[in-house]
Amino acid sequence: MGNLYIGLVHWPILNREGRILASALTGIDLHDIARSARTFDVKRYYVITPLKSQQEIAHRIQRYWLDLKEEDTTHRAEALHQAEIVATLDDSLTHVLNIEGQRPLIVATSARSLHKERVTFDRLRAQIEGEDRPVYLVFGTGWGLASEVVQRVDAVLPPIYGPGEYNHLSVRAAAAIILYRLRGRSE
Repeated sequence: MGNLYIGLVHWPILNREGRILASALTGIDLHDIARSARTFDVKRYYVITPLKSQQEIAHRIQRYWLDLKEEDTTHRAEALHQAEIVATLDDSLTHVLNIEGQRPLIVATSARSLHKERVTFDRLRAQIEGEDRPVYLVFGTGWGLASEVVQRVDAVLPPIYGPGEYNHLSVRAAAAIILYRLRGRSE
């Protein structure tokens, strides 16, 4: 089984007008995605932001839970051990390469259809379970990943759709659904 990595990209991402920007980190994304990552046996969860102020916020949240002197009934410390705050996607990819000794398959996620080779959830799950090559899932914040990130990935997963036209899940909800589809136990 290949190891699974995830990255939450805060730059470069798009705003609602399609311009590239850096989005602000949210503590709830840091916590909730870390908890999903731990639940679904993700090797490492990268929080990607070049903004020093945002890195410090992430480190402060992480340190609070890791240094907590009282009992952690929420198990956040256990989950946040897997979080790594880095400046760029390249920094995280270098880290994965150093751990694995090989380049991971890089797969983007998006709420919109992207013009890139698609991989189905079933096919990616089979690859994770049946091959040793690591897989790196890239999640975007704001209004999605900038094209310069999408151009670098090997494939994209299809968007998550409900029964209606509304399609605006929080990134933490999308991450949980995607991780469940790729790593959840069969019933």
